[in-house]
Amino acid sequence: LLEMALDELDAARDWMLLLGRKTAREKIASLLAIIARRASLEGTLLPGLAVSFDLPLTREAMSDYLGLTLETVSRQISALKRDGLIRLEGNRHVIVPDMRRLLDETGDDGMV
Repeated sequence: LLEMALDELDAARDWMLLLGRKTAREKIASLLAIIARRASLEGTLLPGLAVSFDLPLTREAMSDYLGLTLETVSRQISALKRDGLIRLEGNRHVIVPDMRRLLDETGDDGMV
């Protein structure tokens, strides 16, 4: 029980840092890294360091959670895709070909 509470406190601390100090790109990359980490714990880790997951949030919900405009979220996701950090299949399925590259974009090496 104590370990669960400490994990939740760590997650809350990470979230506060995410919202307060990061650029829009770092916020989006951090959120995707958090979701990818959870997906990899559920057994959806692909060969190598790739992770595949269904995005549980709409872009509108992401903008609300991250304190960004919908347009900024869309632009940053497009930029991450263009830079090869993520691939999208449909609107919600995300593939992260190389977690290390995504983590480099979070501004926090210890995020995942």
